[in-house]
Amino acid sequence: MDNEHLNVPRAHFSAPEIASAAPPSPYHRIWVNLLLFGVTILTTMMAGAANLGYYWDSIKADYWLLLKGWEYSFALLLILTFHEFGHYLAARYHRMNVTLPYYIPVPIPNLFHFGTMGAFIRLKSPIPDRKVLMDVAVAGPLAGFVVSLVFLFYGYAAIPDLQTVIAHVETIHPWPGAISDTPAFTLGNSALFYFFNQVIGQGMIPMSEIYHFPYIFAGWIGLFITALNLIPIGQLDGGHVVYALLGNRARYLNYAAFGSLAALTAFLLTTQGQLGIMWIPWMIILTLIGLRHPPTLYDSIPLSGERRYLGWLCIVIFVLCFIPLPFYFG
Repeated sequence: MDNEHLNVPRAHFSAPEIASAAPPSPYHRIWVNLLLFGVTILTTMMAGAANLGYYWDSIKADYWLLLKGWEYSFALLLILTFHEFGHYLAARYHRMNVTLPYYIPVPIPNLFHFGTMGAFIRLKSPIPDRKVLMDVAVAGPLAGFVVSLVFLFYGYAAIPDLQTVIAHVETIHPWPGAISDTPAFTLGNSALFYFFNQVIGQGMIPMSEIYHFPYIFAGWIGLFITALNLIPIGQLDGGHVVYALLGNRARYLNYAAFGSLAALTAFLLTTQGQLGIMWIPWMIILTLIGLRHPPTLYDSIPLSGERRYLGWLCIVIFVLCFIPLPFYFG
């Protein structure tokens, strides 16, 4: 969902020149960023309305029904925006040439999706050293992760009891207990979301009904996106983090992580059938981008202890948020 393009050519100037050079303005052609953001607001509102039972046919008859999806759109786009502006502000702090976020809308009616494929920024400057790489890499996931937690806490706090859950779901379709044994589309669990849903939420919301609760569903997506970006491969945020921590030795972890995804895919194919292919497109993208991380200009500059702690914290967050099977019928 988010891939910063850091694989840039080495530049022939010194580290002080990098630090002192004023970055070009990021506001060139800002209309493209604004247009994509505006369209993504509409597509996420469409997805949010559909999750509440207001599908495209109904919306075409009354466009005001699109506003039913505002809570989901607001929550999800705030999570994505904090993530991307975490990267952006860290890069600008280090006087780097970076674009504003480009949001990716998904305008497909009557089909379950998030309404967006996320957002990305582009770094147009070489990375001077691993300290800067770490700062830019961790700022996005940590910011998006914190906002996701806020929406999860708020979403579950707004549900007083099981009767409230049942009443809300029954405005969309019959409560699962009244439905036949037909398998329902179900969201997968991460360790952290399991804690939220089973401990804080007291297990009141089945995983097949999570997407009917806008703030909770946006929080689930936020954790999912955080884990997706923190996979320690190539130029994903996780790839940046492990390279900043380990330097060239990170390639061993890159290959191990990719091998683990391949093993997970093989396991899911044997146990879940066609649903097992869901990691294959992501593996193809990672292969095309590159499994290994390119070096920074001055790799020998060491990390501070604080930056190492943040890097390891991101790895812990990845483990807590990773969902082996994000969607299934159960």
